[in-house]
Amino acid sequence: MHRLTALTTAVLLLVSAGGIALAAQTSDPDAAECQTTLPDPDPLPESASAPTRQPGGLPDPLTAMPLDVKIGQMLMAGVLDTTLGDDERHLIADLHVGNVILRGRNIDSPEQVLTLTQNLQALAQTSNGVGLLLATDQEGGLVQRANSYAGFTLMPDAATVGLARCPTVLRAYGRMSGEELAAVGINMAMAPVLDVNDNPTNPVIGALNRSFGTTPDQVEQATLPFIAGLHDAGVMATGKHFPGHGATTEDSHNALPFVEKSRPALEAVDIAPFRAAVDQGIDAIMPAHVVYPALDPSGLPATVSEPIQTGLLRDALGFTGLIITDDMGMKGITQLYPPEESGVRAVLAGADVVLCVRMASDSSCGPDMLEPLRVGLLQAVRDGRLPMTRIDASVRRILAVKARHQVGPAPDSTLVQIKGADHLRVVADVLNMVAARQAEAGHP
Repeated sequence: MHRLTALTTAVLLLVSAGGIALAAQTSDPDAAECQTTLPDPDPLPESASAPTRQPGGLPDPLTAMPLDVKIGQMLMAGVLDTTLGDDERHLIADLHVGNVILRGRNIDSPEQVLTLTQNLQALAQTSNGVGLLLATDQEGGLVQRANSYAGFTLMPDAATVGLARCPTVLRAYGRMSGEELAAVGINMAMAPVLDVNDNPTNPVIGALNRSFGTTPDQVEQATLPFIAGLHDAGVMATGKHFPGHGATTEDSHNALPFVEKSRPALEAVDIAPFRAAVDQGIDAIMPAHVVYPALDPSGLPATVSEPIQTGLLRDALGFTGLIITDDMGMKGITQLYPPEESGVRAVLAGADVVLCVRMASDSSCGPDMLEPLRVGLLQAVRDGRLPMTRIDASVRRILAVKARHQVGPAPDSTLVQIKGADHLRVVADVLNMVAARQAEAGHP
């Protein structure tokens, strides 16, 4: 409770310093506004999911797209700078990388990020004829790349937010987060975490307060409104880490974890929030570098498991959005395969986008690992190991999502809302609702 008190105080001080009058928040957490159920989500348009046929007589745009550009569309990479420089030009113009993830090293201020994303999008459109998926980890708490130090609104950690249990407040919270990303040209949130925190010793989920709850219901009650809020702001959501990282005892950055649960137990707890998010229309799912023997007896992690990615996620759950790998430099995958092999196996399993953050760390995909990933995919196609039909299926999905969201440079006129009165008030509402829930439970 001390963590909540400190965070609430910090936000309220910001609000009061700006002369903002807080909306009255009922102390009754069962008030009508928190019994509101979200409307049924809009169905995912066909163009945003499965590959579609071209209208009769029109040429297929993929027939004119060179192989190296297609492979580039299936890569997401980190950039090294805060401005457009030689590294970014090489990445996008020479290697044809079609998607970028921004890390803390790339984010100094809203104005700087907006200029960077505008320049990256313009370069991508000029070089490759299509804009970028521009993503960042924006979970809140310790995992918030566009954070308060860089001039963005402070987001509490998921463990705190999950206690609010108020759909309208949490949807507004998701929209606030999405509006700040959209304002600086980031069109995809690598959030929310859909893992259920059912192992308190978990070093990478529970210990870092990245999970919204200890039961599937708690996770769903928080994440479904959050996803809807991101969509309200026009930002794509990415659920992670499929089919659940909450029960592990090891961090997949440093080792290859195993989850020794039965399939019924996994279905009832770990997979349940992912199923709900798929039904909600989530845009992307990130598989985990984790082994689930009950789901794939081969002992392969979900990242390279066809039974998990294709058999379970695509076929059983009916997911038609993008499958984006976790960072391919984490020990959970590098201890099995070199990069020129791991990317190929991930795509064969069902992945659409292969992620390399390009961080100089022994548990991250380093700057020198992107080229082997790319070359491995190119060679596998040329050798016939990766069928062109498989590549085209992913590229169609990627291009359809980009067309649906009209990816491109963001306008200059929306920065004023970042860390503004309305956004601070949304965070205060979340924390007030958490406090009311705690008081109701007898935890002052």
